[in-house]
Amino acid sequence: MVAAVCAWHEHHDRATREIDQRLRRDENMLVAGPALVETYAVLTRLPPPHRLSPMDALALLEANFMRGKVITLTANSYRTLLRRAADDGIAGGHTYDAVIAQCALKAKAGALLTFNEGHFRSLAERGMEIVVPRQE
Repeated sequence: MVAAVCAWHEHHDRATREIDQRLRRDENMLVAGPALVETYAVLTRLPPPHRLSPMDALALLEANFMRGKVITLTANSYRTLLRRAADDGIAGGHTYDAVIAQCALKAKAGALLTFNEGHFRSLAERGMEIVVPRQE
């Protein structure tokens, strides 16, 4: 999500092209609520000169992702997710990816766009398409 909203990001063109193509095909944009929060946190804590003010970060998120359906989890879903994470040995930052994956499953998303393909292999095993935006 950072790549999609920050023109200086190395994957910006790839991210925006993929999102734009899908929206032109009338695909629904589903956004994991926790990913919105994580993106806001990253945008407001990047090293200078890329760090954004809280208001600028919010404006970028609203302009680019709030038109999509925001998917969140219930308290029970989080309990189940944490049990599964512990059973599967998921730790550290991969835990946040597990939350995003669970949101995608809850929404019955057809595809998940990411530059961290390996973090979402479990979704591919469940039949969800994992898309890494390509270079043109």
